[in-house]
Amino acid sequence: MKFLHLGCILCFAGCTTVIEQMPKQTNPSTQHALQQSIYQYTQDQTQYLSAFHDLNQDGQPDAVVLLQGLDWCGSGGCTLLIYQGLPNQQFKLINKTTVTSPPIYVSQQQSHGWKNLVVQSRNQGAVQLAFNGVAYPSNPSLLPVLTTQQSEKMQLLIASK
Repeated sequence: MKFLHLGCILCFAGCTTVIEQMPKQTNPSTQHALQQSIYQYTQDQTQYLSAFHDLNQDGQPDAVVLLQGLDWCGSGGCTLLIYQGLPNQQFKLINKTTVTSPPIYVSQQQSHGWKNLVVQSRNQGAVQLAFNGVAYPSNPSLLPVLTTQQSEKMQLLIASK
C-alpha cells in the first residue's frame, strides 16, 4: 500500500515543474493557538494533520488542517479546514472542504488574493481549489482534474501517509 501512495505522489510530481519541501514548523504558541481553534470547531480532541503557510500574503501564517478519524473521514476523503492567521496569534476559520485526501500542495497561482491549493480527490485525481473571494470550493470531487498545463511550481504542505 505504501508503494501505491508513493507511486501516486511520484506520478503527480512528474506533472509539476518543481516540488519544494514541506514548510518549517511554526513556534509552539502558534501551534497551540491553532489547536484551540480546531477544538472550538470539532468540540473534541480530534487527530489532524496541519501545515502553516501565508496563503493571503498578509505576513501571518495561515493554517491548512486535514481532520482525521471516523467522525471526519469517509470513503471519499476527510474534512479540510482552512484558517486565516490573525496578528494576535489566533486563527479564524474561513473554509471547510469535504472529501479531501493528501497530498496537499500550495500553488504559486492566486485567486482573489489567496494562493490556490491542490488536493487529491479520491476516484478523481489532483484538483485545484481556487479562492472565490469568500471561500475555497467545498467539494473537490465536483472540480475538474488538474491538467499538466495547469501545474507549475508547488510546495508540499501535507504529505500522503
